[in-house]
Amino acid sequence: MADVPLTAADFPPPSVEEWRRLVDKDLKGKPFTVLQSPLEGGLSLQPLYTPQDAPAPSEPPGVAPYVRGTQPLGHTEGGWLLCQEYAGPDVAATADALRDDLERGTQGVWLLLDAPHGLDVKDEATLERLLAHVPLERTPVHLEPTADVLRPASLLLAVLAKKAGAAKQALRGSLGIDPIAALARHGAAKVDVARTLAEAAPLVTSLLKDAPGLRALLVSSRPWADAGATSVHELAWSIATGVEYLRELERAGVSPSEAARSMQFALSVGGQFFPEIAKLRAARLLWSKVVAASGGAPESQAMSLHARTASATKTRRDPWVNILRGTAESFAAVVAGADSVSTAPFDEPLGTPDEQGRRLARNTQLILRDESSLNRVADPAGGSYYLEQLTGELARAAWTELQRIEALGGISRAIAQGDVASVLTETRTARDKAVRTRKLPIVGVSEFPHLHEAPVQREARAAMPAQGEGIIAPPVPVRVSEAFESLRDASDRYHAAHGVRPRAFMANLGTVAEHTARSSWIANVLAVGGIEANEHHGFADANAAAELFAKAGTSLAVISGPDALYPEALPAYVAALKAKGARTVAVAGRPGDHEAAFRAAGVDLFLYAGADLFQLLKTLHTQLGVA
Repeated sequence: MADVPLTAADFPPPSVEEWRRLVDKDLKGKPFTVLQSPLEGGLSLQPLYTPQDAPAPSEPPGVAPYVRGTQPLGHTEGGWLLCQEYAGPDVAATADALRDDLERGTQGVWLLLDAPHGLDVKDEATLERLLAHVPLERTPVHLEPTADVLRPASLLLAVLAKKAGAAKQALRGSLGIDPIAALARHGAAKVDVARTLAEAAPLVTSLLKDAPGLRALLVSSRPWADAGATSVHELAWSIATGVEYLRELERAGVSPSEAARSMQFALSVGGQFFPEIAKLRAARLLWSKVVAASGGAPESQAMSLHARTASATKTRRDPWVNILRGTAESFAAVVAGADSVSTAPFDEPLGTPDEQGRRLARNTQLILRDESSLNRVADPAGGSYYLEQLTGELARAAWTELQRIEALGGISRAIAQGDVASVLTETRTARDKAVRTRKLPIVGVSEFPHLHEAPVQREARAAMPAQGEGIIAPPVPVRVSEAFESLRDASDRYHAAHGVRPRAFMANLGTVAEHTARSSWIANVLAVGGIEANEHHGFADANAAAELFAKAGTSLAVISGPDALYPEALPAYVAALKAKGARTVAVAGRPGDHEAAFRAAGVDLFLYAGADLFQLLKTLHTQLGVA
């Protein structure tokens, strides 16, 4: 009989019900929920998604509600806009950087304005010098002021009129009028949202007629994203900002369609790859629904979406890892269909980025486009059961939060009443707990730290002054790595003062095979706090370990070994170590039912996965005299 080739049909996959029965059997009584992964914002990721979770999208790309992007062919015609952010502080140096970057692949310019962290553009002449090497007729220029949101717009228009001449129809970019972001930063005493938008209304109307590619208004999530907002809150508060702009501009005589077409949205992309893709897709969905409900025409429902890599996820320690973080975040932004993307230089947390930092940031996107060919697929996320379902879940959660904000009177009132600040405090507290317990690990900082790394030096920025007036406090930018980095900073100061790092004597009990996994973990944890581990093993007895400890030049001893050895060995080892001058004896692992006995034997603290490692390391610093 002739051989009959086998096909996929001969091996049908198990049904979902069959898969679930097999999983339940393997779980051996544990609930199915243990396979779910919690997300911030009250959402959960399932272990498996099927067509029943998310049917194939019915609308193609380029059609309302624009979940799949605003262009019918996605990025396949020219790709997304590679945008670079600039914040100074030196206007002349930034002008040179603009020239160099535009010659090497940058396509758009995003200017962060206002001292101390932004460019100090005081007048038209300064802005003209800044843009001296920028071909304005073909380079989109976006402003993001943090203080006076109207004056920079007039300055840019004056420069454009002088340099670009009559080619207004070709101009692209945004003027950055975003009074709610300014309200969040400075308080109600300095920002009147309604009055600002009323003053901007004639400009909105004129630009739509004379320069339709130049958007007057900006909706930036930066104040909240940098201060620790979850994806749900960032999404909801950004849409709420757009809603308030629609409402106020309509009162000033601008139709919803015109107002929507005048807005540029700018969202941050954090470290959770797939949820961030879903967030940007959900943003377009929600905005389309909002504009449609406001009476806006279908073409005005398309969101102009800029994505920036998040500042909160970047680290000062081992900053080279920021290159990987920026790559993943840029990748997510492109897959989600962002119209333009800014990749922050890896050295941005250290101060003013240098040429190398800007080049690596720029080349990240060039490689994604020209070598990874991400511009050759329209909506690469489309049809993924996982991403389609997650997009819907994020949109529904953000819509619920949007309704809550509207019930408070809108996002301006929510800010002025302190509601936004209160929510940010709650989310930062929860995230900080996850960081301290390493449920949210940070490579190079709380995981796999490089204790002897060579520091990367950059020109430091001026300190951010206290802002906010009236009844609210402004959201404070925070990076998730700051707590653990403070421990490394203290270790550096100790090293500068004493010539050595703070040290721990590690007594590893049992055979190498028995203690290696745990002792390696402990050495890693100590390095997170800037404490150098001095490891020893193979002791004849406790007294032998104590003799070695006496020569180690430290007051901290850490005992690491298999749990089975602890009940019998710990009392003798702890007593011997303390007799030789150990002020603190820590033990690796959970004490379990033996905690009372171990503490009675003299154990001071326990180091184990799931503990508040920041607080434990802070305690060790205190006991070692590290300030």
